[in-house]
Amino acid sequence: MALVAAAGLLAGACGGGSDKKESSSGGTKADRTAMETPAGPKLEVAAKEFSFAPNTVTLKAGQAATISLKNTGSIEHDLSVSDAGFKLTVPAGQTADKALTIAKPGTYEFHCSVSGHQDAGMKGTITVE
Repeated sequence: MALVAAAGLLAGACGGGSDKKESSSGGTKADRTAMETPAGPKLEVAAKEFSFAPNTVTLKAGQAATISLKNTGSIEHDLSVSDAGFKLTVPAGQTADKALTIAKPGTYEFHCSVSGHQDAGMKGTITVE
C-alpha cells in the first residue's frame, strides 16, 4: 500500500544580466517560476477516499521538502499539517506541489480536512528528524 516516497533535489540556477523585459507583476516569467518552485526532496503522496499512500513520511528538520499530492479520488482532498500551518488542496484527478518546512524534530499528524475524512481514517504521520 505504500507509495514510494521519492526524494530528489530540484536545482535552479541564476545567470548574469538578461535582456528579458520585466512584466508588470514583478520580474520575468522565468524569475517568478524559480521563486515559486520549491527546493529540496520531493515526497509523493496519493490521496483517495479515505486514505493516503504512504501514510508515513520522514523529513529533515528545517529543510524544505516538496509535497506532491496526487488526488486519485472522486472528490477534492487536501493534505493538512495543522501544527505547521500547512494545507495543500487538490481537485479530483489532479496533482499539485507545495513546499513544507518543519523546523522542530518530532512526530506530526497530517490529515484531510474535508468534513468527516480524518475521522474515516484519512490521516498519517510525519516524522521530522
